[in-house]
Amino acid sequence: MKDFLTIIQSVLEEQNKSTKILFEDGVISKNTFYKYKQQNPNLKTLIKLADYLKVSIDYMYELSDENKYRKYSDNQTDFYNKLITLINSAGISQRKFCKDLHYAKNNISRYKNGVIPNIQTLLETAEYFGCTIDDLLTKED
Repeated sequence: MKDFLTIIQSVLEEQNKSTKILFEDGVISKNTFYKYKQQNPNLKTLIKLADYLKVSIDYMYELSDENKYRKYSDNQTDFYNKLITLINSAGISQRKFCKDLHYAKNNISRYKNGVIPNIQTLLETAEYFGCTIDDLLTKED
């Protein structure tokens, strides 16, 4: 998988923009942006960038060739319900899901209490269930 900076630079290039516009428009600071060379941003920052660039996260991460962008909700606390629905639909236990992905069993409880997953968890969960990241996130109506 490409590093996050390469992903964003690719999206900007498609839109005939440079990273400079992100800094000038106050979307993200230059220092914060370049720290993502080694890691993914948190979900809040990722959503802020996706909404600013008007691209779906699936498109951004090249999980889809189509940009099916719809504005993301600022409130992503519905992840738990979506995850439980996927687990139940797959006919597996929460314990099996956690075991298969090498997650601590208490992660699901944390999601139930409103903790938002990181992008790596979203990527792994989407791959596990054969769905998209956007299927796991809440969009505005």
